[in-house]
Amino acid sequence: MGGARVYVPQALKPDHPLVLILGQETAGKLSYYCGGDTFDVPSKVLYRHVRDALIRDAYHSMPPGEGNRANILAREYGISRRHVMNIVRG
Repeated sequence: MGGARVYVPQALKPDHPLVLILGQETAGKLSYYCGGDTFDVPSKVLYRHVRDALIRDAYHSMPPGEGNRANILAREYGISRRHVMNIVRG
């Protein structure tokens, strides 16, 4: 399994993957001390889990008449439409 290079922003939004994985307090400390740095993380498993949950939530919260939901999310997350549908279907 490949790893990921993770950029730590100086300001984190509540829905940022680091906040969702580490919690607001820990992610805030990481951002305070390491904001602007990049780290190599050995596995993408946690990020993939959070990303997939965000995609599922976004897909189900979008009104069906708002274009093709899968295409919109595919562009937003840089993955294929088919992959979005596989994630949504579980």
